[in-house]
Amino acid sequence: MESLEVWPTYIGTHNYEMASNVNPLFRKIFHTMRATDNDNCQHTPFYASRDDLLNRVKLNEWRDFLNFAVAAVRDTAKLANVGVWPTGSVDLQIEIKGIWFQISNGGVHHDIHTHGNCSWSAVYIVDVDEHEKRIANSSYGIMNGVTRFYSPLFERLGGAYSDFGNAYLQNATADFDPIPGRLTVFPSWLPHQAMPYQGERDRVIISFNAGVGRIGQSDAISGFTPS
Repeated sequence: MESLEVWPTYIGTHNYEMASNVNPLFRKIFHTMRATDNDNCQHTPFYASRDDLLNRVKLNEWRDFLNFAVAAVRDTAKLANVGVWPTGSVDLQIEIKGIWFQISNGGVHHDIHTHGNCSWSAVYIVDVDEHEKRIANSSYGIMNGVTRFYSPLFERLGGAYSDFGNAYLQNATADFDPIPGRLTVFPSWLPHQAMPYQGERDRVIISFNAGVGRIGQSDAISGFTPS
C-alpha cells in the first residue's frame, strides 16, 4: 500500500534570542507612537498603527529584528516549497509589504481574517501577561490572548457528514500561546484571529506581510538590506 499526503499547511515558529533585551524597548517606542499618533486613542482598549514601521523606526535593534524576521520568512518559505523550488541554492528577495504594531486589552479580539497582497504573514509577541497570570483570567482562561488558526477545511465542516472515519477533519483549529519573543510565520491565506485578551499588561504585537521572489542575489527587504 502507498499513501500520499497532499496540500499541507506550513506554519513556522521562530524564537528571537534577543527578545528579552529589545522587547522592553519596542514596547516603550510603540506606546510613545500611540500617544503621539492620535491623542483620542490613548485610553481605548485597542490600537493599531499604520503599516509603515519599516521606515519610521531608526534603531540598530530594529534593524537586527528585521534581519531575524527576513530569515524566518525565508526558512519557512523554503520548507514549504521543498520539491517545488529548484534543488540547490535559490537566491531570494524578501519584500516586507507592510509592518505594524497592535496594542490590545480589556477583552478586545481581532475577528477571523486573512491577509492580501503577500504570500506570507507573521505575528511577533512583544509583551503580554506572564503565562500563569494570563491563563488564570476568570473570563478567558487558557484561551486568553492566543492566536487561533483555522484549517483550510474548516468551512467544509458546517453541515458535513462526520463519523469516526473522518475524525481527522474535526481538529479544525490550532492555537498558539502568546509567548514574548516568538515569531509565527504563516501563509497569508490562512484564516486566523486573535482571541479576546484581558490582563494587567497590554498585549503588544508586531505583524507584517511579506512577498518572496527570486530577484536579486541575496535576501533583501524593499528599502532595507539586511546586514
